[in-house]
Amino acid sequence: MAQAQGPSGTHGPPGGIRPLYAVTIHHCVAGGDLAKMREVCAEAEKHLSEHGDVSAALEVLKAEIAKLEAKKG
Repeated sequence: MAQAQGPSGTHGPPGGIRPLYAVTIHHCVAGGDLAKMREVCAEAEKHLSEHGDVSAALEVLKAEIAKLEAKKG
């Protein structure tokens, strides 16, 4: 997660944390600020390198849930 951009609230709460959800990225793209796009891109790449691909991990989790539900059902 990254620090918010400022009091405008454009990229998150003032002085707070900006989660890198898709909405944050899409909002940044819509804003058209190249410097901000590069900043958010770097933050997202850092997040991926530190935490991995969350969507891939989610698919593994869903598969395990399905297996356990099948055993119980």
